[in-house]
Amino acid sequence: MYILTGILMFVIGSIIAACGGDFSGLEVIVKFVGGAVLVLAIMWLFTQPVLLIIVIALIVIIAMCCAGSSK
Repeated sequence: MYILTGILMFVIGSIIAACGGDFSGLEVIVKFVGGAVLVLAIMWLFTQPVLLIIVIALIVIIAMCCAGSSK
């Protein structure tokens, strides 16, 4: 319960600080949530082999396009 209270106080404090112009707390929250979503998405892709192959193919195609266009 203390951990949840600390997290809630951090979120509220970050919002209050953002109103004053300090966005570092919100940046940490966004990075943490984004990282958690990324990990969950990767875990979900490993349960769907066809989607994993499609994602890998897209990454390879994008990398080839980016490497070919740099002159």
